[in-house]
Amino acid sequence: MLTVTAEDVDSNEVRRACSRLFSLESVESDRFLENLDLEMVKKAYREHAKTCHPDAQCSISGGSGAESFLNIQRSYEVLTSYLERRAKESLHAVARERKIIAVGGAKGGIGKSIFAANLSVVLASKGFKTVAVDLDLGGANLHLYLGNRAILKRSINDFLKKRVNTLQELVVESGHGPLLIGGDSSELGAANIEFSKKLRLLKAVKNIEADYVVLDLGGDTSYNIVDFFNLADYTIVLTTLDTVSYISSYHFMKAAIYRKLNRLFGTESKFRDEREADLERLVREVTMAPDGPKIKSIGDLIERVREDQPMNLSILVRALQDFNPCLVVNRVEKEADIGPVVMKIQDVSKKWLSKEVTYLGSISAQREITESVKALVPTVAKYPRGRLATELEAIFQNLIRSR
Repeated sequence: MLTVTAEDVDSNEVRRACSRLFSLESVESDRFLENLDLEMVKKAYREHAKTCHPDAQCSISGGSGAESFLNIQRSYEVLTSYLERRAKESLHAVARERKIIAVGGAKGGIGKSIFAANLSVVLASKGFKTVAVDLDLGGANLHLYLGNRAILKRSINDFLKKRVNTLQELVVESGHGPLLIGGDSSELGAANIEFSKKLRLLKAVKNIEADYVVLDLGGDTSYNIVDFFNLADYTIVLTTLDTVSYISSYHFMKAAIYRKLNRLFGTESKFRDEREADLERLVREVTMAPDGPKIKSIGDLIERVREDQPMNLSILVRALQDFNPCLVVNRVEKEADIGPVVMKIQDVSKKWLSKEVTYLGSISAQREITESVKALVPTVAKYPRGRLATELEAIFQNLIRSR
């Protein structure tokens, strides 16, 4: 079989291939090409292949059955190569500006570091410059899941204590594709960083030179953790089907959105230049009252601002639109159990946080993951075409479509 590579395909050949597999009208339609996908190509190829196989009586464009079959086969290869190239170009267009992906969740031991490590390897395998950053400052272990068995010579603590000037000086090779900036939980109080140091770290993370920066966060709802979560362009909340885990995932999102609103005009916020003292005061009053929040839901806050400060409603709405948590369910034994849990999280988030939580997909419970963790080798590095690699690819595709 003649193999067609993406580099061999030009626009005229793509249109000729469309006319063979679909119709002459498709040649003239730009919209048809925009909507074309792999499933459409496969279906058309199967239908033509049945009738145009050399053993069947078929003739297209005046050719013999064998010639027609080769034309159909060639058209299939042309279009699949074209779609692969288009998908790759689309991914690189998304990553042209640095994107930060945060992996969080309010419960420890649910697999955040394993997920972040393997996602980083998948992104690096696509040709993206990827930097994995361990921001679980009280329990740093991302380096282990990326195959670095030795204690790192330098960590984020060296940046916080000004032993180095930039995070770039802490970057090390992981050995499996992504670069790594490690944490160090061996120092007492490593997770309890001062506010000024945290602001410096937030700014430094935003300046990391990479296509994708993947943040592995700790399993709690402390200000430090949710501030790093809110920094990201893409935010993933990991949960399992365990009741405590998925309830905690909601509380994590609630803590993150409340913190985002309370830091609405902070120096790290993109809305800092639009500061409105009245709105800032109202948000703090209704979300941080000494005897507990004075609002039951984000919807109540929106209505309060609409009534008392209609001129500031736009700022609040844009800030809320900027908060887009996505959900991934980990360690799934039975797919049938996923739907009810996802629906519960989405329903309660919509009711109390006024947010539509996007479900990205799930990670199945796999022996390969357990074995890889024991061996301290990323699963997708050991099984690049395995189930986890396929699941992470689907999750990533859904993630970039979520914004």
